[in-house]
Amino acid sequence: MTCARVLLCFCLLMSTPGFPQDCLRATWTHLGALQGSGGDEGGASVQLRLENCGKDSLPTTGWSLFLSSAHVLHAAEGSPMVVENLGGDFHRVRPGKAFKELAPGKAVVLAFWTHSAMANLSAVPAGAYLVNDRDPARCHAVQTEVVSPFAPPETGPSSALRKIAEDRFVRNEGIPDLPLEDLPPVFPTPSTLIPGTGVCRLTRMPRIIAPRELASERGLLRSYLGPCFKVQGTGRGPGIRLELGEIESLAGPEGYLLVIDPQNGIRIRGCTAAGVFYGIQTLRELLPIVPGGAGLELRALTVKDAPRFGYRGLHLDVARNFQPKATVFRVLELMARYKLNALHFHLTDDEGWRLEIPGLPELTRVGSRRGHTLSMEGWLPPAFGSGPFPDRPFGSGYYSREDYQQILRLASRLHIEVIPELEMPGHARAAIKAMEARYRTFMRQENRAAAEMYRLVDPEDTSVYTSAQTYHDNVMNPALPSTFTFMDKVVAEVSHLHRQAGAPLRHLHMGGDEVPEGVWERSPQVQALLKANGWSSVNELWPLFYGRADGILRSKDIQFSGWEEVGLKKINSGDAAVQTVNASYAKRGWRTYVWNNVPGWGNEDLAYRLANAGYEVVLCPVTNFYFDLAATPEPQERGLRWGGFIDLEKPYDFIPMDYYRSTRQDHRGRPLDPKVFEGKSRLTTEGRTRILGLQGCLWSETLTEAGNLDHMLVPKMLGLAERAWATDPPWATEPSPEKAKLLHDADWSRFLNILGKRELPRLALERPAVRFRIPAPGMEVRNGRVRCNLQFPGMTLRYTLDGSEPSKASPIVPRDLPAEEALQVAAFDAAGRKGPTASLKFLGAQSGH
Repeated sequence: MTCARVLLCFCLLMSTPGFPQDCLRATWTHLGALQGSGGDEGGASVQLRLENCGKDSLPTTGWSLFLSSAHVLHAAEGSPMVVENLGGDFHRVRPGKAFKELAPGKAVVLAFWTHSAMANLSAVPAGAYLVNDRDPARCHAVQTEVVSPFAPPETGPSSALRKIAEDRFVRNEGIPDLPLEDLPPVFPTPSTLIPGTGVCRLTRMPRIIAPRELASERGLLRSYLGPCFKVQGTGRGPGIRLELGEIESLAGPEGYLLVIDPQNGIRIRGCTAAGVFYGIQTLRELLPIVPGGAGLELRALTVKDAPRFGYRGLHLDVARNFQPKATVFRVLELMARYKLNALHFHLTDDEGWRLEIPGLPELTRVGSRRGHTLSMEGWLPPAFGSGPFPDRPFGSGYYSREDYQQILRLASRLHIEVIPELEMPGHARAAIKAMEARYRTFMRQENRAAAEMYRLVDPEDTSVYTSAQTYHDNVMNPALPSTFTFMDKVVAEVSHLHRQAGAPLRHLHMGGDEVPEGVWERSPQVQALLKANGWSSVNELWPLFYGRADGILRSKDIQFSGWEEVGLKKINSGDAAVQTVNASYAKRGWRTYVWNNVPGWGNEDLAYRLANAGYEVVLCPVTNFYFDLAATPEPQERGLRWGGFIDLEKPYDFIPMDYYRSTRQDHRGRPLDPKVFEGKSRLTTEGRTRILGLQGCLWSETLTEAGNLDHMLVPKMLGLAERAWATDPPWATEPSPEKAKLLHDADWSRFLNILGKRELPRLALERPAVRFRIPAPGMEVRNGRVRCNLQFPGMTLRYTLDGSEPSKASPIVPRDLPAEEALQVAAFDAAGRKGPTASLKFLGAQSGH
């Protein structure tokens, strides 16, 4: 098996005697996957080679290497090193008793293993740095270089990568190249589109007539039309009229009517301003991809349209890794472009608090910053490779009050509701550590009342627990009145920010997920509360916590929302506690966001059970809408992979009211036995009415470089937009599997042609900063010749035969190519942007059929 390596080389400018002063070289080597039960991946074997390139010896003690690893590292038996997981992905590697002094020019190989497979670039340990115990304030950063990609978990890179490339070739081979003029002209698919006769010609910027209530929409329309006209001034020909009013046979506040008439011009009528806005977005779809400035010729047509779902959302995590305000603006503009209307803004988590709260400066002074620390006095420890130095992107950062209000104002203009998420009681480490810093500050001033006002933990709590992200100190204590004082303060300030921005806060997401077993059990204050109420289990604290949270929100006219756990209750079953739907909470009008539908995990039907029990449900299933998951199993892909692989087809294929039918793979990408859904709940008639809509989720653990966010979001988001706006396509309800496949394949081909020939080229021109993902080519080797293809018609394949990277000047791939090991192939879009390179050396030149 070919080993994959990660090289880390760093210069240690350390004045302390006994340390290398020139260079210590470290190399990570991925030895392969460890097999678990049933042949599934059970972990990985890795090694670290330390080579002393300096002039002084590396001593036997007195130093530590810190790093972030997505998978918890364990020292192999007999290793001379000790490795500790310090919470989350933060690790410390120290010399053990058997470590011998490392002389100049010598090297030592250290073995480690992980419980989880390390299968792609996102598994590479990152953010490493060295600390001398005698000079602990100085950190010496490690620059990480990937020498070759990690091998996939199968038997070896050649066979595994060849299969991936050949499977992609087979899928792409069935995609016809359709003429642009034959494609539907509007995306997402409208309810009704009726072509008319003739063409509406506009040679100058048309007059736009609109009531005062639509001044914002009028301004946006002018900005969209501007590039189409070189001649300044308002034309005398057909104009554009924006109207508000009822539309016959069209219900819902976001419906619109768009009429393009050669004589009478263009009319957009909306049930509300939002409807007018979406009509404008549809007109924007009809503009030329490359405006020439000579005017417009728009074919006559009538569009009557309204969205299928009133909630069409995107979850954006800025807590794990911060995203600057300009990036959020770009995301909002993309959402509006494709008619999404809810930004679920994940502002707080264990690794960061990202919003300024008046009166609680520690939340951002401590909670929004990451850097080397073991005490967490001044900031949080590194995570996700953020490294030792505070105030570096993407580990540190927050939105000031003005920043946040600018985000709210732009969202409001684009008819997007911002739903902030404040994680409580779990995933709260950033808030907890910030309030502990506040406590220490006031205690030094001998002001105990102020110190304890917002404290979130019982200092005498010795409970032992481990969260899903391996934290042991990230849960607020519900027995403390100060926990709810904190909650009320934060909610009040966030609500005030929304009012000031002219976007009143209607919904607030309180998290509520992944509170681990064992929490609170050894808290004296919790035990006192249980005794006072005659309760026997900490499970009884959930109604208390959520009841208080709901009351705080209701007092401010805010609706309570949370992850699926807020609609569940724990009951004792034998030796373990199990979760079941708590129908009593549904009476409070709570909204639940449900992600857990992983086949084989037992909760495949949870969303449907919650809807049937009376909860409002937003579907955001990991199997289709977790955009941070890797698109393919290839080692060069970035993204997590715990819940499956999410490519463009997964969101496009989702059938909201019967997602069992559209789930065809398990979380490892293997064909799924449909028996896994036997006995699972189906939506009742009433349950169907409680499915509010769909949401894509972009978590940010792997968003550590500029452009990563765009790569993970687009074009997956366009599959979400189609499913959230348009009604079920015929293939989603066709009872015959054979007919359904034919219908699906035809629609899928049209969709890919629309994206490849219109939507992505337009996006590249309108928003050149958006670095969307271009898929790798498919490849097949037969009889010594190589055939290649691509997913998106409209893009171009280019190649080299000398081992160099293809460029936009490289020759276009012909029908087939010689099977030479140096062959390199990549896809390019119309703007000349390149996708990942496919290399024959990984496929095996001798392969064939």
